[in-house]
Amino acid sequence: MTERNDNVQLLAALVDWDDVEDSEYRFLVDGKDVKYITTAPGIFPKDDRTFAPILIPLLPKFPPGDWNEGHVSKNKITGELEFTKYTPAILPGLENNWHPIKVDHLELVKLARLRQNIHKIELETTAYQRINGAGIGFTFLGHVMEAGRTIGFLIDFVEGLRTAGQEDLAICQRILSRLHGLCLRHGDINKHNFLVGNESVLMIDFETTKECDAKEELEEEYSRLGESLKDPSYRGGIGPRTVGRPS
Repeated sequence: MTERNDNVQLLAALVDWDDVEDSEYRFLVDGKDVKYITTAPGIFPKDDRTFAPILIPLLPKFPPGDWNEGHVSKNKITGELEFTKYTPAILPGLENNWHPIKVDHLELVKLARLRQNIHKIELETTAYQRINGAGIGFTFLGHVMEAGRTIGFLIDFVEGLRTAGQEDLAICQRILSRLHGLCLRHGDINKHNFLVGNESVLMIDFETTKECDAKEELEEEYSRLGESLKDPSYRGGIGPRTVGRPS
């Protein structure tokens, strides 16, 4: 196989294993330029679709120029893979840039690696603005930028935290009440979103957090907290891993 695209790194992938829709990729070229590429269904073997050392050489040579969106499909006559589209596009970014610190994405972080993640990260960014200084979540350190648009954010790292359990109900109730006191409903109170350390607790994952002044909705969320902390499943967390490839 001819070596090509040796200046390309795979950053993220959203693959359709059923070969119904396009797969989406985020690549870094020359260590600085991000390219978003979709590929037609079924043009790569399933085992190779997310394994960068094989995937990248299989792709056609990346065209030169100032483009950031492309599409790869198979030529109907030759059967060769080719870029059927590559164009400079104005990509969506987060709009609520409330924090004064801006960090380039290459410094790195929680970021919207693919387009469909932008809305969730926007909601979470706004939630961090609302809870800023309230001692509810991690410290928000700044926004992550890519080519002038905002795609994510940085938060503080705290060591020695663990997932909450039913023995932590009282302190988890206090932190949830503090959030509700700001007229915010978290939306996903699974136990993995409460991290405990030194008799204190921090909440994470505000992707579904929304403004809410309906007392009954806030009370309903509060009432479910005890059962959430008892839940033995790995919903919302990281469970045992199964090693293998998709069939």
